[in-house]
Amino acid sequence: MKTLAVLALCLVAASATPSIDGDDRYPIHAPSGYEDIVTNAIITRNYEAAASMTVQLKRRSSGRYITIIVNRLIRENKRNLCDLAYKLWDYMDESQEIVKEYFPVIFRQIFSENSVKIINKRDNLAIKLGDALDSDNDRVAYGDANDKTSDNVGWKLIPLWDDNRVYFKIFSVHRNQYLKLGTRIDVDNDHGVYGDDRADTHRHQWYLKPVELENQVLFYIYNRQYDQALKLGRNVDSDGDRRAYSSSSSVEGQPELYAWSISILN
Repeated sequence: MKTLAVLALCLVAASATPSIDGDDRYPIHAPSGYEDIVTNAIITRNYEAAASMTVQLKRRSSGRYITIIVNRLIRENKRNLCDLAYKLWDYMDESQEIVKEYFPVIFRQIFSENSVKIINKRDNLAIKLGDALDSDNDRVAYGDANDKTSDNVGWKLIPLWDDNRVYFKIFSVHRNQYLKLGTRIDVDNDHGVYGDDRADTHRHQWYLKPVELENQVLFYIYNRQYDQALKLGRNVDSDGDRRAYSSSSSVEGQPELYAWSISILN
């Protein structure tokens, strides 16, 4: 109990003097239950303190606690895990190694800005942009019925940090356009999804919420502006493709319908 109290004081000190050094100003001896302290720092968005203590765990060969924390946040569908991963990835090589070693492999692929494919769990279709340009020079986004390997379904997730959160611009490597939500709504109050040459509004920014299904880490993909999740429509066109929309209704608790896998394009 004495050690836990010391750790709690360390967390307060880290909050007062933000640092991600992981140095000996905040001594850690990783007792049982320590993961609750770090998890609380993450949930309350005290990422500087959480990252500092996470670095110390690695230095003290207590990485098993990092694994426990990561798996817990995935089970609880906390987007804060992506925020922490960004803070660790962005700061220094040592903290990047934590993401590489203790987070699911997709996290390092995302933050390395590798070309990835984004595939809907329900329909097993990869997101792409259509060929045709509309009057605004935008392209409609679809789930592709046939392609999972070409650059046409390749994307880069470009992170940006704002308001103590990580968001992503989702960039098509084939079309050189950014994924966005349109402003108009349909009869279901859903927004259409498009590719745009620019990425200058919150409609062009997205955030990820991890979820586990059948031992696979998937993500709900939410638009920042409308706080609606990406989904595929139920109508199929002549190519077997489905249009992409946002969902005006909640998708939480339904990963088999609305979650997406993100993996290296190959």
